[in-house]
Amino acid sequence: MKMQSRNKILITNFIFLIGILILFLNDQLFKFSFSNFLTGKISDILGLIIFPFLLTYLFPKLKEYSVLLAALIFAFWKSEHSQNLINFYNSVSPIETSRVIDYSDFLALFFIPIPFILIKNSEKLQKISFQTLNDKLLLIPIFLILIAETPPIDYYYSQSDGNLKCYNCTAKVKYSTNDVIKKLKKKGLVFDSIQPIYIRGVVDSTSYLCFKKELILGNDTLRNLDIALRPLKKNKSKIYFNGMTVSKNLTNEELKKKLRKYYEKLIFNEINSKL
Repeated sequence: MKMQSRNKILITNFIFLIGILILFLNDQLFKFSFSNFLTGKISDILGLIIFPFLLTYLFPKLKEYSVLLAALIFAFWKSEHSQNLINFYNSVSPIETSRVIDYSDFLALFFIPIPFILIKNSEKLQKISFQTLNDKLLLIPIFLILIAETPPIDYYYSQSDGNLKCYNCTAKVKYSTNDVIKKLKKKGLVFDSIQPIYIRGVVDSTSYLCFKKELILGNDTLRNLDIALRPLKKNKSKIYFNGMTVSKNLTNEELKKKLRKYYEKLIFNEINSKL
């Protein structure tokens, strides 16, 4: 039996290409520069429009049924039922993935008729397609964009507005986030504010952003100290030193690096000593 050939028009048409470009820009730029409800939902809507095209291209026999399959996969991923699968994936993969359960994301399902109509009338897409594009080579950037849809989880925990920021300056401790806060409080390190972290506009009540206006450590007075606490498995937590405001001249990049290292060590030594 002859295999059904793939229809390259499904992934070389303007609608698909422009959609995946906007998806990439939104996930890697707009969400962080303009964090709001709209930028949070654009990716879900575009994903639901684009994904059926890709499924139909990879599995031609699906035809319009790819739309139903894409909707089911979307609903499963956005629900709590996918958590075991995510945990298993993160346990075997060097690159973690995550998602925040937000049932308002299901509003994107209202846009599912768009890919259904377009795929059913795919021959009309020929007029708005790049005929010269190599569809097999095009799959490489497509999959890379889809894999890179969400930033590393560490991004959400690095929120300092200070003039000395420290990305991915972290330490792990064998306590829950609540225990860390309680133990620090007992030792006299009390934060001026402790609040849940927002991921894509949704509250993550298990993680916290801790802020202290001033902290005196020996001969150092630290101002606008910003750290985050993220729970890990088996009653462990990850502490992020996000940054602070310092009065020193930070025009020299080498000076910034040295100060980051210095304050990172200072903060984590202090926290570990109190725990």
